[in-house]
Amino acid sequence: GKDLKGSTIYTTLFPCNECAKAIIQAGIRHVVYLSDKYAETDATIASKRMFDMAGVTYHEYNLHGKTLELNL
Repeated sequence: GKDLKGSTIYTTLFPCNECAKAIIQAGIRHVVYLSDKYAETDATIASKRMFDMAGVTYHEYNLHGKTLELNL
């Protein structure tokens, strides 16, 4: 597999706690998400704690005035 250490992951929703574990273990250092609509859930709160402890940064992507295009 590819080495993901130090990379950035872009995701539609803020990662759950299980995804956060995989992200941390992969060495990904930055998470950019589109929505944090489950911010008050235990899983998301746990994810943020894990990211903070592991030094993984995260922020919401601001689409204001931008277009998101997916080419599949």
